Amino acid sequence: MSGWDKHPDYGSPTHWWDFIVWPVVLLLIVFGIFQCSTRSDAQTTEIVGVASVIDGDTIEIHGTRIRLWGFDAPERGRRCHGGVSAKQITSNALDHFIDGRAVRCEVRGIDRYDRPVAMCSVGEAELGALMVEQGCARDWPHYSRQYYAPQEAQARQARRGLWGNRNYDP
Repeated sequence: MSGWDKHPDYGSPTHWWDFIVWPVVLLLIVFGIFQCSTRSDAQTTEIVGVASVIDGDTIEIHGTRIRLWGFDAPERGRRCHGGVSAKQITSNALDHFIDGRAVRCEVRGIDRYDRPVAMCSVGEAELGALMVEQGCARDWPHYSRQYYAPQEAQARQARRGLWGNRNYDP
């Protein structure tokens, strides 16, 4: 006769409290894992620091590139009258707005390049609104649901920034 035949209840709970203790232990482990995962998410919902400007809609804080939410600025290769780089104009404008001050970014998602997408501000000034108001960027309704549409309409009408350049065609 083998050992399994001698002990038919081998491996099963032998006391009534085993039916309570093990489910509670399992529940506590699952709860602990959930708490750890929500804490790490809470830490990444805000990024604060001095930013370096990458281009008119991208900054970098503490080595993390951040795509600014809801608007789009010209990329490399876009030219204005006289061969001036539209990307350079918008990058310089964003750098001027930030002016070495701390930037506070509220992360709203992740883009296809695994960068945080965030609405960022310097003090009370929100960078997206500033860029669009100054005609250095345009509302991106696919993502913003026309959040910056009023600022873009005003910039176009006043021919501010790139909207004032007769050869700029967004």
